[in-house]
Amino acid sequence: MPVDVLQNALMGLRPLAKLAQRYHSTGLNADPDMVSRVFNLYSRFASMSGKDVLEIGPGHTLEVLEKAKAAGAKSCTAIDVIDYLSSEQAREKQIVYVVYDGRVMPLAAESIDLICSYTALEHVRYPSMTVQECFRILRPGGRLVSVIDLGDHSWYGENTSYPDRAFHCLRYPEWLWNLMRWNRSSYVNRLRQSDWTRLFAEAGFTVRAHEPTVSDDTVRLFSQLRYLHKYQYDDAVTCVLTVCMEKPILRRFTTGD
Repeated sequence: MPVDVLQNALMGLRPLAKLAQRYHSTGLNADPDMVSRVFNLYSRFASMSGKDVLEIGPGHTLEVLEKAKAAGAKSCTAIDVIDYLSSEQAREKQIVYVVYDGRVMPLAAESIDLICSYTALEHVRYPSMTVQECFRILRPGGRLVSVIDLGDHSWYGENTSYPDRAFHCLRYPEWLWNLMRWNRSSYVNRLRQSDWTRLFAEAGFTVRAHEPTVSDDTVRLFSQLRYLHKYQYDDAVTCVLTVCMEKPILRRFTTGD
């Protein structure tokens, strides 16, 4: 049995899943350089001053939202499927921390100006619903800025030694991957860049930026990685997708128009 299949199977055992949740590293881990890079990336697409800001999947750390607050954000909210932090810990930082079921976000329609996520959307189990929920809670003219890591998360730390494993998760048929869905630590939804483009369009978003990053190793090894050949080439070699999506402002027509 492949190691990653066994790993995911073991995560189905509740005690091991709880242990992994406790020690699994998420978020930016108080790395000030990384926090600044992520904050600056968000700020490149949208100002946070005076805005109601939501971050999806911040993990253990809230440093980016703290910087948003310092930059003049009106309010800052974090939402995740696991309570990595207590509500009290978040309140001390003047941040609202919301835990939800991964489906419907318990936030009012048109209540948010800016939604941010950094390597989080690839983990959601209901991507279509997540994108639709983002559209619902955004005010007209509001933006979704997201960096989506399209690679295999099971082999992080080893990809430099085994460059052929960058998209290892794509080897498995859908039925087997669905059996491995319970592993929160390394589960990814395996959507490719064209899938995300379609979901954003179906939800009603307007594209403000679409910036794919190509895996040079995958380009070099593409002819050998036969399991990737069923995908469009751009989908097969894109490892990171950075997007800025905007909820359109509907123009009201009057009799004189």
